[in-house]
Amino acid sequence: MPAMSAPPLEPQRLPNGLLWLARPVPGTQVAVRVVYRCGGRDDPTGRSGLSHLVLRLIAGASRYLAPGQFHRLIASAGGRTRIEIDEDFAALQTTVPAPQLERVLWAEAERMSNPRMDPDTLASAGLQLRQAVQEPLLNPYARLDLAVQRHGYLTHPYQRGALGDPEQLKDLDIDAVRAFHAARFGCDRALLVVTGAFDEGALARWVMHYFGSIRPPMPPSAVPAVLPSASATPASGLPAVSASVPAMPLTAASPAASPAAFPAAAAEPRELREARRPQSQTLKLSLAQAPLPAAALVWQVPRADDPSLPTWQLAHALLGLGRSGRLTDTLVDEKALAHQLSLRLDSHRDAGLLVAQALAAHGQTAAPLAQALQQEVLRLADEAITDEELGKAKALLRRETLSAEWTADRQARALGTAWAVRGDAGAPAKDMAMWIKLSGADVQQFWRRQVVQAPVLTLLADVGAAAGVAA
Repeated sequence: MPAMSAPPLEPQRLPNGLLWLARPVPGTQVAVRVVYRCGGRDDPTGRSGLSHLVLRLIAGASRYLAPGQFHRLIASAGGRTRIEIDEDFAALQTTVPAPQLERVLWAEAERMSNPRMDPDTLASAGLQLRQAVQEPLLNPYARLDLAVQRHGYLTHPYQRGALGDPEQLKDLDIDAVRAFHAARFGCDRALLVVTGAFDEGALARWVMHYFGSIRPPMPPSAVPAVLPSASATPASGLPAVSASVPAMPLTAASPAASPAAFPAAAAEPRELREARRPQSQTLKLSLAQAPLPAAALVWQVPRADDPSLPTWQLAHALLGLGRSGRLTDTLVDEKALAHQLSLRLDSHRDAGLLVAQALAAHGQTAAPLAQALQQEVLRLADEAITDEELGKAKALLRRETLSAEWTADRQARALGTAWAVRGDAGAPAKDMAMWIKLSGADVQQFWRRQVVQAPVLTLLADVGAAAGVAA
């Protein structure tokens, strides 16, 4: 079989099931992103945060990398690295000067195949997870943010977020962690993205050499409920399903396999559906430490791969993208009802939310702010959208999408996220083709059907007010 001579611009599968793609970006940097299609949605009931915990174990130590060694290696090379946990995926991303690419590929393959999972590394990962959970709670509006997540979704695991609950993991057995890792974090559930300045031939050889040698995981039916105990594991402290990675430096390239030889990927978890909100609801919250009252309006949005997503994106741009969005123009600049506001479109694999959130101006309370906010959102369906306004919104969307291609770091994140959430690394480019075709009348007709006629969750957060369900 012929050896692979150039990296793929679209995801291509290695013989062990791992997908990979590469995109050149001018400059002196290179970014490597490893994305696992396993996130908070996949945590078992009663074990919220297990995906987050496993990701921190993968990032922590391996057979040839002592705890903290990977981060020291990247820092000494003048690079940066981070981990990212989401409701739909878990990711590791590293950006370094281009000459360091081979070393990073070796290290990422080592972390993928040989993570050190023992009681000591579990305790360290658990402490890191607890700190990550506590950090957002320092925000005086954290209670409102949590309410959006927990009440915006009605039945879906997205309610619990991605960071997890440390209390649900404190009695976790290391064997259960190993079993979850074997079932959900195999190479056949991952995508490797490389962007930046690289030699195409060398990159293809390195990927085949380091990642192509990783042993594919056992079939889902063969993964035991609990893997062998620590006393039965190899001396390396690794589960038996781990595989070795070629040691540095590179010695030879492995041949590529033909598409017909690719094994089937592990079975996806069951499809998770979100219930539809039956009627509008208002909840009151008390914010003891917040300086200003706040309000949030939440509408349900279809799953991220729904054909209507580009229309949601264009409507979002008209209302809330940039300082010239309608919401800021009216509620902040003209009426001075809001001190600050945001409109975000949370698109996830199984369901999504449109969230309009605002801080009240001094002297205002949450209820009138929420009423004004809702009126402005709904007004998009009735007040004519001018060609100038529509063109500006499309230009903002296009600039926001294309900005992901400006640096290796941004492009790696955009490609990996689109694959994990939408099942298509090229989805953003396809969105742009759809925006061009949409008219103002299309957006207004869509808005009447999807938002004006839909139930809304209203969250009223006054400082020191009583919490509960509003009348």
